[in-house]
Amino acid sequence: MKFIFSVPAFLLAFFLLASCDKVPMNGDLDGLWQLMTVRTGSETRDARNDYAYLSFQLHLTQWDHAGRSFFAHFVHEGDSIRFYDFVHDSLHRSKADDNEWVTEEEMSSGVMDVWGVHNLNARYRVRQLDGDALVLEKADTTLFFRKF
Repeated sequence: MKFIFSVPAFLLAFFLLASCDKVPMNGDLDGLWQLMTVRTGSETRDARNDYAYLSFQLHLTQWDHAGRSFFAHFVHEGDSIRFYDFVHDSLHRSKADDNEWVTEEEMSSGVMDVWGVHNLNARYRVRQLDGDALVLEKADTTLFFRKF
């Protein structure tokens, strides 16, 4: 008799726990991407050894390069993606800087040049997005990523 009641209880518990897993809300965009190539004008640069990564989850993105991290919100609509509200990883802020937000001066000084981001409201055209490749393009820069 106990066996008859324990099997349905076990199955119910299993399905309840399995339903708590988050489903990727951004489709193929979700996950970790490695920057492979940067094209600026007629110049193409191999970026594999830059160890620059871009990660998407929910409404946030994390930018990692050379031991520094930044976070930003993003909106992906159709063939456009916009990044905004850039903040420092609290572990990498200077002690003298109480501001966690990335400033316009920091952006223009090149703190995110490896990704071609030069202002606090960066908009890219999504040229390619599938399970293996992501290509982002704006007027002067094209970024080629691979799923990592």
